Amino acid sequence: MGGGKARTAVGRAPAKVNLHLAVTGRRSDGYHLLNSLMVPVSLCDTVAIEVARRRSGRRMVTCSVEGPERVGGGPSNLAARAARAVIEETSSPRAAHIRIVKRIPWGAGLGGGSSDAALVLKMLPALLGVRIAAPRMREIALSLGADVPFFLACRPAVAGGIGEDLVAITGFPRLSLMVVVPERRIETAWAYANALKSLTSYHRTSTDIRLQLRRGRLAALFHNDLEAGIRSLVPDVDRLVRQLEAAGARATVMSGSGSAVVGLFDTPVQRDAAGASIAAPDKAYAVEVLRGRPREHGTVG
Repeated sequence: MGGGKARTAVGRAPAKVNLHLAVTGRRSDGYHLLNSLMVPVSLCDTVAIEVARRRSGRRMVTCSVEGPERVGGGPSNLAARAARAVIEETSSPRAAHIRIVKRIPWGAGLGGGSSDAALVLKMLPALLGVRIAAPRMREIALSLGADVPFFLACRPAVAGGIGEDLVAITGFPRLSLMVVVPERRIETAWAYANALKSLTSYHRTSTDIRLQLRRGRLAALFHNDLEAGIRSLVPDVDRLVRQLEAAGARATVMSGSGSAVVGLFDTPVQRDAAGASIAAPDKAYAVEVLRGRPREHGTVG
């Protein structure tokens, strides 16, 4: 990539939902061990990256965020940290500017920040004209956050470990899902510190998620070990679960550490009718399950 021309790429960073989440243990460093069914969905942020030769005094990475979700940009944004990791790993002389249009609600257990970071890891090396081997890329992704490796492949998977041990699921069924997010948002650390007190033991027999899927028992998998504790502490989450059930959801589950609640409906018509019953400040999103990463596109300018 010669000369000083800028290059840009634009891509979509999908949210994820946890349709099943069991806490199976805790490591000595404090991270919780999980057995989870994670699927990417069609609610997406838009991430644009522009790279150009770094001028004297210019920052290595800049990051701006706009959109309905008020999330800070700047160097602490996870996407900016991902870009710095790539540039430092490859000793690139170029600088990157990241612009994010934020649609995925923060503090909802939907993984938006992790997805933005993973998309930067996927797009930026090509813009810089460099390659990072897949094993090393996974290491960088995990150093940024436990959910980031999932978004590299961005396909339905069973997640173990702290979320980094991933087994992809092929042929995942089409689902009519409604994701509802209340005004109240939840910090992950707070959720784990406060919502797991109701569990008598982490060391329980783990559900064989893939076996249940093969038997067609998807609705039975909808479970989250954090949900009971969160519902007792955050009335909005309990209210949304009850509202989706009253609207005809076949199964409901809180995603991740909350506060988003996911409802499974038999048909898109039923799902959309349920969504129409959701009033502000709650936010409702009719979503589809993705089976791979949306295509990004780039231009040379």
